[in-house]
Amino acid sequence: MKVIRALGIMLALGLVRLLEPIVLIRFGTLFVSRLGHLTGNTECYLCERDAKKLKTFDIWCPVGEPANPYLLHMFSRVIPIWRWAAIMNAVGKRWKWWEKHTFSDAQWGRDINNLMERSPSHLSFTFSEEKRGRIGLRALGIPEGAKLVCIINRDPIYLKVKEPAQDYSYHDFRDSDINNYRQAALALMERDYYVIRMGVHVDGPMKLQAPKFIDYAASGKRSDFMDIYLGAKCEFCISNGTGFDGIPMIFRRPICFVNEAPFEYLSTWMVNSLAIWKHHWKDGKRMSVQEILAAKAGLFFKSEHYAAAGISLEQNTPEEIKEAVLEMLELSQDSQKWFWSQYPRSSSPFNGLPLHGEIRLRIGAKFLEQYKN
Repeated sequence: MKVIRALGIMLALGLVRLLEPIVLIRFGTLFVSRLGHLTGNTECYLCERDAKKLKTFDIWCPVGEPANPYLLHMFSRVIPIWRWAAIMNAVGKRWKWWEKHTFSDAQWGRDINNLMERSPSHLSFTFSEEKRGRIGLRALGIPEGAKLVCIINRDPIYLKVKEPAQDYSYHDFRDSDINNYRQAALALMERDYYVIRMGVHVDGPMKLQAPKFIDYAASGKRSDFMDIYLGAKCEFCISNGTGFDGIPMIFRRPICFVNEAPFEYLSTWMVNSLAIWKHHWKDGKRMSVQEILAAKAGLFFKSEHYAAAGISLEQNTPEEIKEAVLEMLELSQDSQKWFWSQYPRSSSPFNGLPLHGEIRLRIGAKFLEQYKN
C-alpha cells in the first residue's frame, strides 16, 4: 500500500509539472488548528488573489485539527481544500522547481496592503444558515434586531485543554482577567447592547449577572456555527488579541483591542477600530513609548523576554477598558499624528516583511494622554 501511495504521489507531482505551461498549480499550507491563522491568513490571501487577479489554480493543504470545523467548511466553498495535498507539498519541496508551486498570504494574516477595506468579505451565510443563526440567537435569549457586542479574552486554558502535552506558558504575557471587562459590559448594556462573552474552554465564568449579558462560553449552548454567526453579526468585538477576533475581522466588523501585547503588533489596518496596550513597567515606573521601543520590547514574543529585560506588563484597568469601549461608540476622529509619527514601521523578526501598511487603527484618546510626555 505504501508503494502504491508513493507512486501515486510521484505521478501527481509529474502531472503538476507537465501542466505548468497550461496552468500553474500551487499548494498552500492552511493552518487550521489556530483560529486566528485560519481566519486571517486565508482572508488576506483571498484579498490578495483578487487584487492581483491571479490566474493560478491554488489548492490549500490543511495542517492539524481545525479549531472551528464549520469555518473550514465555509471556506471550502471559496477555496479548494485537499488534505492529501499536504503530502504532495512536503515531497515537492525537495526540488527547487517546486518553489513556484507554493503560495501563502503576504504576512501571516496581517493585512499590510490594506486590501480588506477594498474588498467585501469572502464568506457569507446561506439562506438556511441565516435561519439557523436567528434560531440560535433566540435560544440565547437575544431578540431579533438587538445590537450585539462580543467579548473575547485570552487565558491559558484553551491551549491547555487542546494541547495538554505542549507548554505554552511563554505566551502567558498575552493573557488577561475577564472580570476586568465587567464595567465595560455594564456600560454597553446601559446603552441597550447585548453583551456576549465568547470562548470555548475558559478559565471560569465572567462574574456578572444582568438581563442583557450572556456568558455564552459557559452557557452550554455554544457551537462552532454560532461562534461564527455571533462574530459576523456583532456591532463590534472587544478582544485582547486572540484567535476569535479573526472572525469579526474577516466579516469586516470593528474591533476594540485592549490589553494588547506585543506593542509593535497592533492591528493597524483595522478600519473603525481602536486599541490600547498593556502598560510596560521597569524600575518602578511606567515606560514611555520611546522607552518601550528603545528596549526593543515592542517585538518581544515570550514572557521570558520581558523578564530578562526587567519589564513587567500591567493589564489595563477596568476603567481604561470601559473608556476605550465607550469611545468605540463615539468613533472619535481626534488627531493622533504625534503618536503614529513615533510608532515604528518594523519588519517581522521571523520573515523580514513589513508588519504594517497604511495606518487605519485609532488609539484610545484618554489612554493615549498618559503617553504624551
